[in-house]
This record gives sequence, structure tokens and C-alpha cells, in this order.
Amino acid sequence: MIENKQETIVETDKVPKREIVGHMLGGVGQNLVYALWSSFITAFYTDVFGMNPVVMATIFVIARVWDAFNDPMMGILADRSKSRYGRYRCWLLRMPPVVATCLVLNFTVPNFGPVGKTIYAAVTYILMGMAFTSVDIPYWSLPAAMTGDPAERTKIFTTATLGTNFASALGSMLIPIMLVQFGGTGSSKAYFTTALIFALLGLVLYYICFFMVREHVQPSNQKFSFKLAMQSLFTNKPLFCIMITNLVMNLAFIMKMSLNYYYTVYTLGDVRLMSIISLVTLPSIMGGTLCAPLLAKKMGKKNTLLAMMILNLIISTAFYLMGYSNFTVVLIMTALQVFCVGASFVMISSMTADTIEYGEWKTGQRNEGIITSTRTLITKLASALVGVAVAMVLTMTGYVANAEQSVETMQAFHFVVSMLPGIVMMIGAIPMFFYTLTEKRHAEILEELKRRREEAK
Repeated sequence: MIENKQETIVETDKVPKREIVGHMLGGVGQNLVYALWSSFITAFYTDVFGMNPVVMATIFVIARVWDAFNDPMMGILADRSKSRYGRYRCWLLRMPPVVATCLVLNFTVPNFGPVGKTIYAAVTYILMGMAFTSVDIPYWSLPAAMTGDPAERTKIFTTATLGTNFASALGSMLIPIMLVQFGGTGSSKAYFTTALIFALLGLVLYYICFFMVREHVQPSNQKFSFKLAMQSLFTNKPLFCIMITNLVMNLAFIMKMSLNYYYTVYTLGDVRLMSIISLVTLPSIMGGTLCAPLLAKKMGKKNTLLAMMILNLIISTAFYLMGYSNFTVVLIMTALQVFCVGASFVMISSMTADTIEYGEWKTGQRNEGIITSTRTLITKLASALVGVAVAMVLTMTGYVANAEQSVETMQAFHFVVSMLPGIVMMIGAIPMFFYTLTEKRHAEILEELKRRREEAK
């Protein structure tokens, strides 16, 4: 292993409650923005923008290919940042106005003609992805810079996940109501007005996070090494396991969220039912998030994650078999699914943060940003793959925008929302059998890093 005589300096491990709340509020703002962008952009492109699903899927794929280069570059840039506000916090001051502007542009229909509109959509979509990355990576890197204590860090991630899940559910509940209120799901004005409101909310909450949060884990004065940064990624086996599991889980969850619009509009018959589903599942996802640390304390993070995956498969199978004719059943089964998802994502975030110390132990250089960039890249890659999958579902089932759908199409929507998440999440369990960074092993690594720091004094 590479010994480093100028290790990271930890000023304090205990994080003030004010900072934990501030970090959570930033996540609320971020996920309000993301709830609109990720869950409704496909419906906007097909039903309002008039885009062919194949063209839409092509734009998503191109954007994600670019993200494969852009996201790690942003991670490196964040790790190398120097300002009086810290390495990551400064980005919460610089980039929120850009994110807000791009969100509004994404839900604007220009009068450019068919080709011009397609080019406009591609450019604004890619710019939105870059802008979101410039805030998302620093935001999720902050917990590792706020404290070096794994327990405190899990507390931050739990609170942040609670806030982000709340924002996602709140967004899913409010957006359909706002669209109907501002002109309907087929109105460009409705989407533009909703995007403007969410952009302003996100902007304010980003800045509240900036003013309330501080970085307490200071990086060493050593010169940043790109070679060591790459080593912290490519020699980090636990990180690769988490990345694959995270990708599969996001595929399951985002697919369900993306089809919820089509499911409620066409299968259930009323887009406003989407708001009711979100309202009922809100306490469920919050319950899963709050239960996760308690379960992890008794079972361990890895075992808790596997247990949630198995439970979700059982629930998803029952949901599919029960059908969609009884809306009460749909509500209950969706709430149970979301409970499992809420608990699972807390574990994913906490386990990803643990790999930061593993990478530091392997290379001697701490790289919160570039390791966190994998989380952002995975989320956006999953969104792109879901976009392609949604386009395939819509095309193969004979979907016609703003028209009554066939029985086969409605049943396909039900399968994707009910059964598919359980199947896909279980596939994500496979890498966990190769994940060896247990709580005991992580504690040993922390002790080794502590010893190195003491020797360097």
C-alpha cells in the first residue's frame, strides 16, 4: 500500500444538528428539481413536444455517453477545488442559478420547426445534465468532508435521504396537480410554469444548504495526483460492487417512477391519482429511510440491503398478481414497495461513502468527489437506460399519445410498475456476494489511516 506522510486532517467528528438539517434542505431542493426533470421529461417530450420515442431515446443515450466523461471530470474538479468555502460547498454557491435556468429551458417548446426543436431539446437536455452534475457531486461529497466518523456520516446520509425521498414524493404529488391547474398535461404552458416554480424552490433551498453547512475534514496539502485518483476508482473493488448494485436499483426505481405518469393516466384513468399515490407512499418511504440505520445496526449494511431486495420481490409479485382494478390495493402495494426502496438507498449511500476510506487506504489520496461522481453517473445512466426502455415499451405496445390505450398496453404498464421493480432489484443483489467491505473491515481501515496520520506528525 502507498504510505502518505501528509494525510487528511480531521478537525472534528461530531456534526452540529444545524449542519445536518442544512444538508438535508439542499437535498430537498435538488430532488424537487430532479423529480420534475427525471420523471416528467419523457411525458413532456412525447405528449407536448411531439417527439418520436426513438428520437427521444437517442438523445438520452448521447447524453449518457457524454456523462461517462463529464461526471468523473466534475469529480476531479471538485476534489481539486480551493476556496475559502471549501472544496465542495463552493459549488452550491456557483451553480444553482445555472441548474434553475436549464430546468426551465428543458420544459420550453420553441418555435424552431421539427429539426430545430430536436436540436434544441438535445442541447438543453445535455446542458441540464451537466449543470445538475456540477451540484449533485459536491452535494453528495459533503458528508465525507463534514465528518470522518462513519456513524455520524450515516446519520447525515439518513437525514439527507429522508429529505430527498420526501422531495421526490412531494414532487410526484404536486406536479400532476400543478399541471392540471395550469392548463393540463398536454399544455406547454403548464409544464413551463411548473418548471419555473420548481426551479425557484430549488434555487432557494440550494442556497440555504450553502449557508448552513461547513466542511470539517480538511484535505492534506499534498499535490493532487490524477494517477492516484484513477487508482482510487479502478482498484476499489467494493466501489465497483456498489456501483453495479446502485445502477440496477436505480433502473428499477426510475422505471417505476417514469411509468407512473402513463400508468395513472391510461391504466388507472386519472393523472390526479398519481398525487394520491405519492401522498400515501410519503410516510412509507420516510419510514423505510428511518428504519434503515436501526436495521443496519442489528444486521449490518449489506444484510439489510439484501433483506430489502428479497422483501421487495415478494411484494412486487403479490402486487402484479392482484392486478390494478382495486385502487386501494394499488396504494398499499406501492407503499410497501417504496418502504423497501427508501431503506435500500440509505444503505447504498452509506456503503458508497465507506469506499472513500478504502480508496484512501489503497492509494494514500482522499478522493470524495471522484468517488461520489460514480453515484451521479450511475443515476443518470439509469435514467438514460430507462428512457430507452420506456420508448421500447411505448413503441412495442402500440401506445398512442392522448388517446385511449389497448388492454395489452395497460397491462404492460401494470407489469412495469408492479412486477418489474422486484425482478430488477434482485438482479442487483448479485454483486453484494462479492462485497467484502464489512463494518469490521472498514473499522480496521480507519484504524490504519489513523495510525498513518499519527506517524506523519
